[in-house]
Amino acid sequence: MFAKRISKSQFMMGRQCLKRLWLYNYRRDLKPPVSPVQQQVFDQGHAIGALAREYFTGGVLVDADFKHIPAALKHTAELVAGEAKVIFEGAFISSNVLVRCDILKRNSDGSWDLIEAKGSTAVKDEHLQDVAVQRYVLAGAGLKINKTFLMHIDGSFVKSGPIDAKKFFALGDITKETAAIAAEIGQDLERFMEALGSVEAPETGIGQHCSDPYDCEFRGHCWKGIPPHSIYDIPRLSWEKKNTLKAMGILLFRNVPDSFDLSDGQKLALKVEKTGETLLNKKEIAKFVKKIKYPLYHIDFETIMPGLPLYDGSRPYQQVPFQVSLHVQAGPGAEPCHFEYLGDGKTDPRPGLIGFLLANIGPEGTLLAYNASFEAKRIEELARDFPASGGALSALIGRFEDLMQPFLERAYVHPACHGRFSLKKILPALIPDMTYEGLPVANGGDAQLAYFNILSGKLPPDEAEQLRKDLKVYCGQDTLAMVKILEHLIGIV
Repeated sequence: MFAKRISKSQFMMGRQCLKRLWLYNYRRDLKPPVSPVQQQVFDQGHAIGALAREYFTGGVLVDADFKHIPAALKHTAELVAGEAKVIFEGAFISSNVLVRCDILKRNSDGSWDLIEAKGSTAVKDEHLQDVAVQRYVLAGAGLKINKTFLMHIDGSFVKSGPIDAKKFFALGDITKETAAIAAEIGQDLERFMEALGSVEAPETGIGQHCSDPYDCEFRGHCWKGIPPHSIYDIPRLSWEKKNTLKAMGILLFRNVPDSFDLSDGQKLALKVEKTGETLLNKKEIAKFVKKIKYPLYHIDFETIMPGLPLYDGSRPYQQVPFQVSLHVQAGPGAEPCHFEYLGDGKTDPRPGLIGFLLANIGPEGTLLAYNASFEAKRIEELARDFPASGGALSALIGRFEDLMQPFLERAYVHPACHGRFSLKKILPALIPDMTYEGLPVANGGDAQLAYFNILSGKLPPDEAEQLRKDLKVYCGQDTLAMVKILEHLIGIV
């Protein structure tokens, strides 16, 4: 066996894709730098892990980091040999695998319970593999493991004051599940070491494993030969069908045979892809336009989704709206009036946002959003969390119409969209002089990161103020885009 030490995270890479494991060890230069959005996710995970340690009292942290593994191993061994009841981030090596265990709890009979903390709200299959390899290494290192647990977030938790770890987390006993797959660990390691012993990367094709269960950092490298507007861009096409097309030697969307098994919507998109001609169903577009009632409120929310709830009355990973843009038109063709709200970054933004909505949305007229179910759901949650305004807010929900509908239902298929129908695809196709390119905040991920940075309180005042301006430009562009797209649809019919 090729004697190369790998970490637990590398073991999980190998489970997902042997090529990913090989590239991580020998061609790490192909990895793109960690984006600010990714880093924010990592930071949130670290914060959840730190909270998990508060679940147990009297624990000792092995604080030597990945650059000081010998020190971490030595400290861990001393704690195991001593009288430590709970060990955080203990380091162990066996079978050339290094693991750092979130939590180890000593039992009265000298055995240990292994507890892995995750920021999810449920136990997932990949978590079982993660804990199973830790159990395998601990057993190889001479520890007797009694039970294994997955500590995950209780999705029903509602924040009220400081977060209590014992109320925030749920413990799932996964002892039987991890024991059942323990036999696979040794076989996996043999495969991984054989792959790492090769001078060339394994020939693993692209597929669902490139993003399942985790996004691969080498996707850009492995996908670089895929042409634009390929079969992988066909909306809602199953991986089974993508793999079938690839086996047929077909990569371009336009080369898919007309006889291939596609949905009706995919067939219409394929027809437009081949002909380059816009497909219009004026009757259906007219039916949509007739549903619009004035005054018309073009509405768009921006949200954050923190794993650790920030505000009383909010839940883990709840979409908390911190910003809203409204373009209001009194009648058909009327010049839109723009109104906007953005939280101050210091207090819960929702009460102010509720006040803004109720002050600026009248009792009649349509609320128009792009993918309106998102905005409607946020208002439904606001009504739930702030019952004093619940009745007035709930009355808004039934007034929504979805501007995405004509595109989603293929009443309008534009060749420049290549089968896609997101706002970012539709807008430049229909309104060429409007674009998100070059905006400092250009998508929802950017908006979340910008507001998290404002919330941190660490930015100089001028930088925080500039971010606020950038957020207003972005969110305002979303609702102005809806104004222009609707005008375009009205012009057609």
